[in-house]
Amino acid sequence: MVATEEVFTLIKKERKFPDDIKNYTIKISTSNNFERENLIGIYKIRNYSAKRNENYELAQQIEILVSSLENCLDNNSRFVNISGDQYCGMFYLGQNWDQIIGYLEAEIDKNGNVLF
Repeated sequence: MVATEEVFTLIKKERKFPDDIKNYTIKISTSNNFERENLIGIYKIRNYSAKRNENYELAQQIEILVSSLENCLDNNSRFVNISGDQYCGMFYLGQNWDQIIGYLEAEIDKNGNVLF
């Protein structure tokens, strides 16, 4: 299992978080059941739902995630969830924890609602 600080550092390089790790809750999945083909199918369905609900920002993020998953060579992914006062992010990393395959991000309003 990789250390939380290592995962945060990798993600922070890609996404340029302004705050320190202490300002976020980081959950690293211990499961290795995130199979690429299954994720692609799930997110294609979610993309259709986002478009149907006219949530085009979410649909665009999902399209980028699906494209990244389709181009990934790893069959399985690792999952990391990062949340803060005004931020929520779901990240899929390579099997060796060394690369970000794709992610979905959103802001959180003062009532705890996720905003895309």
